[in-house]
Amino acid sequence: MAENTNLSFFDLVGNVRAMRRLKPDPVPMELIWKILNAGVQAPSGQNTQPWRFVLVSEPAGKKWFADHYKRAIEKRSALTRGASRRREDPGRQLKALYYQIDHMHEVPYLLFVCGKCDWPFKVPEHERVGEGPPNYGAVYPCVQNILLACRALGLGAALTTMHQVFEEELHTYFNIPRDYGVVVTVPIGYPMGNFGPVTRRPAEDLTFIERWG
Repeated sequence: MAENTNLSFFDLVGNVRAMRRLKPDPVPMELIWKILNAGVQAPSGQNTQPWRFVLVSEPAGKKWFADHYKRAIEKRSALTRGASRRREDPGRQLKALYYQIDHMHEVPYLLFVCGKCDWPFKVPEHERVGEGPPNYGAVYPCVQNILLACRALGLGAALTTMHQVFEEELHTYFNIPRDYGVVVTVPIGYPMGNFGPVTRRPAEDLTFIERWG
């Protein structure tokens, strides 16, 4: 069941936890369309809308990604390197990460949010060789809309960028064209745990007025 969708904006943004423990229960496709259509309402320069989505629900595709994700993250973090090397008392966040590593293939949907490659203004024309990186600044507002929409509908999500380790293979397996880069991967499903307020430092502690310091 979807949770209350009548949260005010300020309640919503303070309640969007990364939910890494997701149930394998099916999610109605109409909710996914609602989420993606919230994503595409994000602004972009000159309304170029440089995002594209690849939505994966078939077991073979999810298993392929999960296997590559697990190898990539275990190779780069001693805290996650095989079951025998994991912490015995990992704490809530690391425990959730362990669960995600082991169960990524079971989530109802994997969403790849892709961005049109576009050289940043600061890179001179003569240095622009091959495809540039995706326009991250233009795509992340779309990603944030997606995360907020998931929370509003009672769905869990947690973005990851570990796909960057095997992005060449990812492009080949899912037929993603080279003029688009995969910006984030977002597993989506009903959460096992409970939503709750996030813990963040207040803006007053992080803001300088007029000049830094």
